[in-house]
Amino acid sequence: MKGSNARLRLAHDEIAHLAKVAERERIARDLHDLLGHTLSVIILKSELASKLAERDVERARAEIRDVEQISRDALAQVRNAVRGYRAGGLREELDQISHTLETAGVATEIAMDELQLTPAHEAVIALAIREAATNIVRHANAARCRIAIVRDANAYRVTISDDGRGTNEPFGSGLTGMRERVESLGGTLTRECARGTTLTIVFPLQQAIALGASA
Repeated sequence: MKGSNARLRLAHDEIAHLAKVAERERIARDLHDLLGHTLSVIILKSELASKLAERDVERARAEIRDVEQISRDALAQVRNAVRGYRAGGLREELDQISHTLETAGVATEIAMDELQLTPAHEAVIALAIREAATNIVRHANAARCRIAIVRDANAYRVTISDDGRGTNEPFGSGLTGMRERVESLGGTLTRECARGTTLTIVFPLQQAIALGASA
């Protein structure tokens, strides 16, 4: 009996340890995604304000006010990430991402079907699109980007395509983390680089559809 109790305590301790490790990894991934994207926007807007300072003071001031608001929003999102949730929905995230890409000179098109996603799937899609947009701004040298979220008979399909230079290099930590999150929910993430870069995320419909929503 004592041996059984000892094994049970060890099992509980191991579960608690694994839960703490998983939570630390979640926080680290969330902060990487959030700060990578936000700092890219702050850099873009700061550079723009600097260029405008001598020829368009009012617009330069507006860009600096945007930097201030973005910084405040990022602080709130960091706190939310540590607490384990994110404010705003997927539509709000797409609006922010579109604004970021447009600020960087990347013309952006967004197409989105009516969504009935679980909160977990919606959050992962938002994070994946954010990571893709950050990579486009930093590395792609693209002029255009298209983001589409569509539902067919069997799956939700998300594509993020740009006309930049593309790359066949292995996934960095950001995309590796995204692929792990997608796979943990039963989906797949793939990348094609024949013409620019296209990321495709697929979630089987029966796993991604929100509870109570019509099929």
